[in-house]
Amino acid sequence: MTLDEFLSRELKGEDPQSIPGVEVEQIISTFKRLRYKYKDKIHDAELKIYSEIAESLFEMRLIKVVENREIKDSFDSWHNEAVNKMRDLYVNYLTGAYVNRDGKVLCEVRSNLKMDGIELKQGDYVMLGLKRAFSLWLAGYVEPCRVERR
Repeated sequence: MTLDEFLSRELKGEDPQSIPGVEVEQIISTFKRLRYKYKDKIHDAELKIYSEIAESLFEMRLIKVVENREIKDSFDSWHNEAVNKMRDLYVNYLTGAYVNRDGKVLCEVRSNLKMDGIELKQGDYVMLGLKRAFSLWLAGYVEPCRVERR
């Protein structure tokens, strides 16, 4: 399938459509050949159009994931985890479900890491800004600490 065919299928379906990695690799290969073989205004315009199609495809799929429709059996099914964790962090932060102070969230270290010259070991606790907390949580290094009810 071509990129525009994937977009057409996505527009017609209510749920995210499967986009197999093998087909994505074929599309990438085609565009790489186009990029390396030609350098003129016509081909630059063609690549710009396909970039806009790819962006539209991304936006359609992201909207569906935000609406709790799961991407299955697809090269980009990782969107599910990223959007769900982003949603959880946002909602739980705003509703006071996390231990926080001054725009930072207390996180438990789940996997050893070195950050800003400081070595953090599994089981340590660290205060992180929301952006860093999200990216490290997504990568599996930390987990935000929830406020426990008594």
